Amino acid sequence: MVGSGSRESSSVSERPLLFGHTSGSRPSSPVYNEKQSTAQSSSFWKQASYAASKTSARAISRIVRGLAKSITKCLTPSAPAETSRTASYDGLRGVACLVVFNFHFLYPYTHTITYGYGGVNEDVATRFPHQLPFLCLLVRGRAMVTLFFAISGFVLSHGFLGAVRSGRLTDAVSRLSSLAIRRWLRLFAPASISMMLVCLSSYVGAFDRGYEFQEGEWLTGMWEEHPPRYKTLRMQLLDFWAEWWAWSSPFRWSFYFGYYDPHTWTIPVEFRGSMVLFLVLLATAGLKPRWSFGIMFLVTGYCLSRELWEVATFTGGALVAHLHQATAARRSSRQLLPNQSVSTSTSVGSSQADALFGLHIVAFLFSLFLLSFPDDGAGDTPGFRWLESIAPLNYASGREFWQPFGAVFILYSVEHLRFLRAALSSPLPQYLGKISFAFYLVHGPLLHSAGMALQPMIWTYIGGGSEELSDAQWLGGLFIGWMTMLTLSIAVGHLFWLMVDLPLVRATRWLELKARK
Repeated sequence: MVGSGSRESSSVSERPLLFGHTSGSRPSSPVYNEKQSTAQSSSFWKQASYAASKTSARAISRIVRGLAKSITKCLTPSAPAETSRTASYDGLRGVACLVVFNFHFLYPYTHTITYGYGGVNEDVATRFPHQLPFLCLLVRGRAMVTLFFAISGFVLSHGFLGAVRSGRLTDAVSRLSSLAIRRWLRLFAPASISMMLVCLSSYVGAFDRGYEFQEGEWLTGMWEEHPPRYKTLRMQLLDFWAEWWAWSSPFRWSFYFGYYDPHTWTIPVEFRGSMVLFLVLLATAGLKPRWSFGIMFLVTGYCLSRELWEVATFTGGALVAHLHQATAARRSSRQLLPNQSVSTSTSVGSSQADALFGLHIVAFLFSLFLLSFPDDGAGDTPGFRWLESIAPLNYASGREFWQPFGAVFILYSVEHLRFLRAALSSPLPQYLGKISFAFYLVHGPLLHSAGMALQPMIWTYIGGGSEELSDAQWLGGLFIGWMTMLTLSIAVGHLFWLMVDLPLVRATRWLELKARK
């Protein structure tokens, strides 16, 4: 492995420093005998090392036990009465976050995850199973980000629209005001803390192995920028401040990929999309539901035509919330006609339900197909050539135009497919949804630091020190690395959720209550 020799030599020379002295040097004293002093020093450092290791092991054991207990508690199914009406969408967000992790984990190791099956490309192989439509969604991370935006649009507008439909306009406006006030802190505060931790970690050298990795032969996928490391803490913090100030601006409509965590480009986008959504919801609050839906539909179409696909995805999620509330209203008011028998009503309802179920299955599969749209090379990929050709010319990639449709259609399908709701409301997706924001914030820095340090070591161990690996060895090492980093990312994400995200949520609610009194 490239660079392994230098690392081994440095570790050998530095190891004695951990025990309090450098190799080749002996403590001397005019009072004590040299041998006695050396023996006492050795005994002291052995005892100190043993005590420190025992204390560290005990602390780590407590942390692991507490973490396991906390995760187990979160995975315990809640009572039906406690389940939110939007629980399945929380589960969908958790699954999407897992796919984003898969994408970012594989990003440095292969180009194949951004291409579709059967495409024409001289540099990238396009005949792997994970490139097939539907199956590629296990690693199609950019599509999942689009799904994030649609879910946010749905969840943020669902309660407001329900209150408006039931005539509680004052409650609806109060709810919207609360969301708008807390939105900046809800999004930017946790992300700012995670980025500050990245800044401090970079200063102490946590990403040095990542730089070595990207300059070596193990990088067989795509390069991604790491945070810089400055000589002084003052320079590091000043650079972070300048980067944070540029990143946190809500008035920039272009995407900003900062190097203290490029994955946080979604945070300002989420905030801008939320503000546009809140404005449209407030403007249409006093209108009839069909008029409110129509205006939201026009705003969505306009945003798509202006290449603001991310805003269109937010308002598209609100369209699904409109339909969701309309369906709930129809179900609550549905009654048998006076001259209609129960048997006739049941038979007609059953046939209609079967037809609707078939349509919803088709809509669900179509949404998955649209989300499978390749990131690269769609114009040369069977099944997507035509969609790429009819996408508006102002879009650099047809993916940005078609995937919002897929995200919105899948939200619609979740409401009407019971098996899908049940799967997404099960404990594991619900847990991933609960920690999804924290998981999203921590997984990138962990992959750039620990991930890029561990993966070459795993391959070197599997290959017996050789850089020449068989396909089975390469895939096996990649799977071990994926399992290791997934476990680490979920564990750290859980801690970040407990120690940062939840306290900040409580703090923003407390601050809002203080401001209202």
